Amino acid sequence: MKVSTGDGFWKSLYMPIGRSFYTFVLSICLIFLLSDCVVSKDALGTQDKSEPSIDDLLSLAKVSSSCGGNNTFWIRNLIKNSSSCAQTTKVASGAHVNIYATSGLESALDYQYISQEFDSKIYPRLGEAFGFSDDLDGDGKVAVIVSDIHDGGQPGSSFVAGFFDPVDYFPDNSGYSVRSNYANIVYMDGVELVTVRNSDLAQGKPDTFLATLAHEYQHLIRFQYEARIMSQGGGRDEAWINEGTSEVAADIAGYSPQINRINCYRGRNSNSCSRGANGNSIFGSSKFNSLVDYAFAYSFMKYLYMISGSDTDSRNSFFRTGVQGPKGYRASDANGLFHLFKTSADSYLTSPQEIKNAVGIDGSEIFMKIYPAFLWQSLGDISPEFAQSGTDTGNTAEFLQDITKTIQYFPFPAAGTDGDVLRKLYDPLRIPEITPLGQLNPGQIQFVKADRSNSSSIERLVLLKKNIDGNLYSLQINTEMKRSGDISVSLGITENDDEGEEAIVLPESTDTRPICPHEFFKLSRNRTKQKIFNEYKSL
Repeated sequence: MKVSTGDGFWKSLYMPIGRSFYTFVLSICLIFLLSDCVVSKDALGTQDKSEPSIDDLLSLAKVSSSCGGNNTFWIRNLIKNSSSCAQTTKVASGAHVNIYATSGLESALDYQYISQEFDSKIYPRLGEAFGFSDDLDGDGKVAVIVSDIHDGGQPGSSFVAGFFDPVDYFPDNSGYSVRSNYANIVYMDGVELVTVRNSDLAQGKPDTFLATLAHEYQHLIRFQYEARIMSQGGGRDEAWINEGTSEVAADIAGYSPQINRINCYRGRNSNSCSRGANGNSIFGSSKFNSLVDYAFAYSFMKYLYMISGSDTDSRNSFFRTGVQGPKGYRASDANGLFHLFKTSADSYLTSPQEIKNAVGIDGSEIFMKIYPAFLWQSLGDISPEFAQSGTDTGNTAEFLQDITKTIQYFPFPAAGTDGDVLRKLYDPLRIPEITPLGQLNPGQIQFVKADRSNSSSIERLVLLKKNIDGNLYSLQINTEMKRSGDISVSLGITENDDEGEEAIVLPESTDTRPICPHEFFKLSRNRTKQKIFNEYKSL
């Protein structure tokens, strides 16, 4: 297992005092949700505001022993948002993974096969694409715990297929209802997911269990870099990037394509995906808990991955840079992602100057060209007849030329090549048109059979039009790069108290759909800073 210690401040902290205190200090910073790694001594009952001593930090901690060993683990109940200690059996072991199953699930899968797939595909391929997870417990392996995940799902509806619990990144704290195993763990469902997996395999589809395992492993790898940013006052990566990247991670590991996401993107069915991506935002709903959110994020991130380089190595380098941020920028939001596209995408860096002039040299300008280029191609067309940015009517011909060049230089992969699944976004049917919307939020789109205008619109509203089969169609896109919605952080430190805990909300679905509850760990269940300070002050 490779261990990443970070650079700069993190290396200076890690080298003299070791991993255990480094992780302890990081956990204190995250628990207090401070803007930097400094605790106000007013919170400790003193007057001056200076950096606390080690004794001060230790006096605040309530670090307890974990579950008790002997293959027992804390497992979070997603309905109650609390943990219980579960006995498991080690059912397989590989070079980089140990697999455990709770009672009754010891024979649910061929676990030795799962172990071999992890060692031979998931671990090395995602290591190349993203890096390797911190070895928190020092055993050199990732733990995979298979259980019946308690998510409140109903039979035949959406369910939680697996999750990475960020609280496991920090030492256990007996003062809260959600407990930590302090180990790099992925939790997998051994009931509904196994049923879906068997059905998919019988239909010749990729292995859903392994695809989900790869998906969750990306979350685990990414979080070590998120945590370091958070301790310095930053936030977690936006869900559409994290989830979209995890969906592509399953492809990278060899379990592609995510055909259910593709089908949901193009819609035309009776469930929550009926209109597909039309009328939705690439940034997702406010809590990122709809099936379309996953479908939209996967489709666009798959496109970005494919156009970021001419081969697997260069594409992986783009993703790895976005996760780790070795140059000071990370793909934590749209601004960071497209800054990296400008500076790290092999296909863009080697493109002719005329293409760079057309697509742009600023991250926000590149997003304004790449995002519409993706959306127009997802309709099954490569040549819009009209293009306008904002209310600028004087440069429509030039903007149309730029969009057309962007599409030509960054097309969907050809049929029969890697990534050609993107062509299924419009084949056999593209997204259905909808009734025109009055206003679009950031990242939101609308494809309508009507003539639309950008008059009195926001500056970053892009309008593309074309006559198709005797009808005029318009595609309007709000290319503002700000995600709306609640993206505050909860590391499971909150108990079910009078704050009105919000349970996990599963996407509506009329069929069995596996989902990842990543955004559940980011809802506004965190206590206020002052309340946390007051609790610890009273110890």
